Amino acid sequence: MRWKWCVLALLLLSPAARAGEHKTVLVLYATTRLLPASVEADAGFREVLAQASSAARPIEVYAEFLDLPRFGGAEFLRTFTTFLREKYRSSPPDVLVGAGSDAVDLLVRHRAELFPGKPILYIGSTRALIDPLRPLPPDVVGVPVVYDSAGTIEQALRWHPRARHLVIVTGAADADREQTQRMKDELARFADRVSIEWLSELPAAEVAKRVAALPPDTVVFTPGWFADGAGRLFAPREAAALIAGAANAPVYGPYNTFIGTGIVGGVVPSYGDMGRQGAELVVELLDGVAPAALHLPEAAPTHLEIDWRQAQRWGVAEEDVPATAVVRFREPTFWQAYRNVALAGIAVMALQSALIAALLFERRRRQRTAAALDESEQRMGLAARAAALSTWSWEFAREPPSGLDSPIAADRGEVEKAARDALARREELSVEYRVERRGGELRWLRAYGRADEHAGGARLLGVSRDVTEQKRAELAAEQDRAALSQMSRVSMLGQLSASIAHQLNQPLAAILANAEAARQLLAREEIDRAELREICDDIIGAEDRAAAVIQRLSALFRRGEIQFQPVDVNELLRETLELVRSELVMRHVAVSSELAPDLPEIEGGRVQLQQVFLNLMMNAADAMQETKESERRLTVRTEAKDGEIQIAVRDTGSGIVARDVAHVFDPFWTTKLAGMGMGLAICRSIVDSHRGALTAQNNPDRGATFRVALPAPAR
Repeated sequence: MRWKWCVLALLLLSPAARAGEHKTVLVLYATTRLLPASVEADAGFREVLAQASSAARPIEVYAEFLDLPRFGGAEFLRTFTTFLREKYRSSPPDVLVGAGSDAVDLLVRHRAELFPGKPILYIGSTRALIDPLRPLPPDVVGVPVVYDSAGTIEQALRWHPRARHLVIVTGAADADREQTQRMKDELARFADRVSIEWLSELPAAEVAKRVAALPPDTVVFTPGWFADGAGRLFAPREAAALIAGAANAPVYGPYNTFIGTGIVGGVVPSYGDMGRQGAELVVELLDGVAPAALHLPEAAPTHLEIDWRQAQRWGVAEEDVPATAVVRFREPTFWQAYRNVALAGIAVMALQSALIAALLFERRRRQRTAAALDESEQRMGLAARAAALSTWSWEFAREPPSGLDSPIAADRGEVEKAARDALARREELSVEYRVERRGGELRWLRAYGRADEHAGGARLLGVSRDVTEQKRAELAAEQDRAALSQMSRVSMLGQLSASIAHQLNQPLAAILANAEAARQLLAREEIDRAELREICDDIIGAEDRAAAVIQRLSALFRRGEIQFQPVDVNELLRETLELVRSELVMRHVAVSSELAPDLPEIEGGRVQLQQVFLNLMMNAADAMQETKESERRLTVRTEAKDGEIQIAVRDTGSGIVARDVAHVFDPFWTTKLAGMGMGLAICRSIVDSHRGALTAQNNPDRGATFRVALPAPAR
């Protein structure tokens, strides 16, 4: 028996037995989760590890974010370190990745207490930021990144040879100041070619004003900022967009995430490539390669990237753009955009010409008709194959249909019903269904057909094509819309933190007061049970109110599809007003509600509709920032009219500029310096999904009114 146990132990310790071991990787980002650089790097990192993961060796990726410079300080770092230690105590990661020098510093300093002996890989950090951490332990390795500000400015001066002024815009956060100092040393070499002006630590509004007044012989360079001179926090991409939108001169930057904000371009690294490169090194570490044995590039690759729209705007000639440059947003040529359509059109015209020729030829020599028809059928088959179509016929007197893939059992009844209805009504058939391919793969097909008039109305003829990728794209788009809507709700609730805290404080204070009263009552020799019962009832009632607040907030935080259910619009508006009440009080906004009585309930998504109302109310409050406090008024009105439930949110702000009324619901359109421009676009999407309408108009006196119209149930 002993030899059997020895064999079992050897098998368990063999490489084949260990192959299925679960591997984990912890990535610590120095910045916030939604910083575009973090998003791109994380996507590239996960892409490579998803390909390397398998059932034999599953790899799981955890990500944590320091959210610097929004948070910081020694106490915060101690708390965050404790959080990491406790969170991963039972399942420590196999490899640690630090994205940014602050993340690397934390992992190196606290590795012994957090994850002793685990190798550390760094990405997304320059040599200047890593050097102060040296000497690094042998198992702390990585690939530095180079932000070639000088190379970007050199390229800009080649494209704008008449430039005589260089304006560099930076921010006021600690990280911004450190970057400013490094750039002053790096860019001093341009002093003999252009005059250099530094716009540093200014409020965003002042920066916009200064760059709007620049002379035409100027080039602007900016790395963005994390905080402006007024203390407002920004993502660097947001700062770059603000500068490019206001500048009277071409703007350049050192990050590829700036492309699309209005800058011309720059010599930039790719954060997605950084993530992929780091993930490839992580795979080697998980495979057992020692950190010192890794083949580490000198630096992450960089390339010249340019926004073609901005290049044309600022006079960059096409022949001056290097062939190796990555050109973004260039409109495709007609042939590039419509090649398939043009080929199909040519094929159709050729087919028509062949048919006409065949008919004319038939008049001359009828004996050639059979050959001409055979040639036509062959060409039709080629055209169908070129368009990825398969032909079929279905005679209901026999089974199965000829050439038509058999639907899965769950869809067969629907397909047969649609086919019989099309035959009975002499209408065209258009139906989607699923088929099972070899290996169990499910694919989506769409079939088109019509009755064969020569078969007495008992046969369908048609074509089908595979639409699986289209269905997947539609599902992915719907998931993205749901994710964006949920992110918008979370962001909005962050703005209402004070109001939420106030709502929770009231029942909690009531619970505390009643508990103290109960304790005093229990200290008496004779206890009034009725009074004690009343105190307990008050405590339960206060707890129920707090639980209701938390339940409503949980519903807003929760992500999922719209759940249609009966909704009392007036009740939902009262809840929403209660949610924002403290926020409106702090902003000195008076609220007036004119809710029509006896409104019928509608069928809708309670969470999504509350998101719409929250967004409209907060936008109204924002619109009244410049209004005198005594004149700030928010009016919410409901009424049943013309078969609709109408909800109006009216403010007394400055209104909407006439030319902008048509664009307020466009995605990424905003008048707020720190806004993304997606709030109203998401609101309109939600209202559209309820078969309603969302409109905006200026009031006759002042301010604007946003109106939601939802279909009322038939009575």
